[in-house]
Parts: sequence; structure tokens; C-alpha cells
Amino acid sequence: METMRMSLGEYVNLGEYVNGKIYHGIKTGFNEAFVIDGIKRAELVAKDPKSAEIIKPLAVTEDVRKWHIRENDRWLIFTRRGININHYPAIKEHLEQWREDLTQKQSTSNVKGRKTGRYQWYEIPDDVDYYQAFEAPKIIYPDIAKESRFAFDTKKYYLGNTIYFIAKNDLFLIAILNSSIVWSYCRENLSVLSGALRFSRQVVEKIPIPTATKPQHKAIETLVGYVLYLSEQLKDIPSHGEKLMEIADDKLMLSYFEQIIDAVVIELYLPDELHAHDKQFMRHLLQDNLQSLEKIQGDKMQALREIFRRLFDREHPIRVSIFFLDSVPVVRTIRGVA
Repeated sequence: METMRMSLGEYVNLGEYVNGKIYHGIKTGFNEAFVIDGIKRAELVAKDPKSAEIIKPLAVTEDVRKWHIRENDRWLIFTRRGININHYPAIKEHLEQWREDLTQKQSTSNVKGRKTGRYQWYEIPDDVDYYQAFEAPKIIYPDIAKESRFAFDTKKYYLGNTIYFIAKNDLFLIAILNSSIVWSYCRENLSVLSGALRFSRQVVEKIPIPTATKPQHKAIETLVGYVLYLSEQLKDIPSHGEKLMEIADDKLMLSYFEQIIDAVVIELYLPDELHAHDKQFMRHLLQDNLQSLEKIQGDKMQALREIFRRLFDREHPIRVSIFFLDSVPVVRTIRGVA
């Protein structure tokens, strides 16, 4: 893409930025046995409290939204290679009912059974040697998506095999990845499947990540902290009805903070193009010196509303620039605006 050509000193590709720590989710080979709901989890833990040690919260493709993961009370029995299944009698009893399906196929003519490999019938077939990364903060994205859906996870989700994740606790990075300019880059470089983009690792790791100063990093991380908090607070609000009307301003606040993040990220990639049209975001953002979510004392939602009202003032230079941002030709191209 012409507007995102990499030049030395300006960008580093994603794979290098994260030290190659891009991983895929877990393939069980037989989800019926390993994927359970909350009722079954409670039953197994009641039989043997040790069962909880290897039952992990699970997210699958449809759970991954932009910024956050939608909770669905889905769990994974994670019997990784080398586990002593006799330490977990309730889990073993549960898996026994599918033993024929979990045993390795002896020939291709076998209807039941899993792929051949060096694993026991009760184990996850792949050697998930990076499993500890599931327990740490990470950035998650589906392998196929029609829109930007990078989510930030701090709840130690394990992931289905159609999800990738970046093992890095980095709010700056997720702002970059969820931006319209990166989505534009992906549209031009990723393959298309049934109208959606396939996020193959080979292409994703080449996404150029812009450099930024420490104050710029901090400003973007602060805004992302706001967005993550609001996404969590507002995720269960219905899309219609009286409840939606009550929090309409909060929804607008979330959207506005997202717009600021997107504008600032575009500016990081294309400062000359935006500044030539008198569009300055980072300078004004740094002048505002926003307080990080962690440092806000008391009612965080009320504090965010006050910040929103200040930044959303019609005379505020950030709002003025956002209102006219699509007047910049390259931004219209990035966003697909006619």
C-alpha cells in the first residue's frame, strides 16, 4: 500500500516487534470431550476439587470482539502432554466415555479416533509448549474476520484452534492493530475467504508498527485503557430499549475515544500528510495530559465522563480535527470513504 511503505527507522514489522511470539489456539481433535459448559465444570469440580486445576476458560472465534472477549461460560479440559490423569479421577471418568473417539486411528479407514502422534488417549494431541502464555495478558484475534477484531485479554483465556494470539502485554500495540490504517493494509495484503480476511501468520507478522516516543506511547495506552474499561462496562447493554437510552452518552463516549485513538495512530503513520492539512492530534493529546485509568481515584466512570465532556467540547482542537479528518484525501482512501 502506497501510504504505508516501510522505511528504515520509521517502522518495525510486527513479528520483530513481538519477538516472534504469535501463537495459535488449541486443537483438541475431539471438542465434544474436551469442551464443556459451566454446569459440567461445576459437576466435575464437585466430584473432585482438583479438577479445577486443569479446566480453563475457553474463547472461540465468535467470542472475540473488538477490544474485548464476549463471555459464554465455555471451558476447556486442558490435559496437556505428560499429565498424570490419575491425579484427576473425575476428569478421567468424564473422558473415558469417549475413549474410542480419543484413541489414535490405526488406519485411515477408521471412522473413529484422532490423528496419530506421540500422545495418550486422554491428552491434547499437540505439544502446546507455550501454554503458560495463555495465563498472561495477551492480544487475541480470529483467523478469519470481516472487521477489525483484536481483543485484549487479562482473564487467562485459553483459545480455540481458529484463534491466534500475541503474547505481549501492550496496549499501544492493540491500538495500532485495531486502527483503520492497519485494516486498510490488511485488506490489501491478506487473502479473502467468503468476503472475510484470513489472518495468516505469515502476512500478519509483516504488519509495519510505527515508532513512537515514550510520551506518545503513554498517551495512547491511557486512551486504550479507557476504551477497554468502557467496553467491559457496556458490553452487556442491549442494542435497543430503555436501558440503551440511559447509557447513550456512555456509548458515544466509547466511540469518541476510539475515534481519537484511530486518528492518533493514523498520525503516527502519516504525520506529514496530516500536518499538511493542519490535522494535529498527538500534540493536543499530550497537552491534555490525561490521567491513566489506574490513577483515577473514586468513581472511574464519572471521571471518564468528565474527560469526555472536555475533549468533546465543540471548540476543542481534537474534536475539530476529527470532524474534518475525512477531508484529508489519504484518510478517505484508508477508510474507503467516497
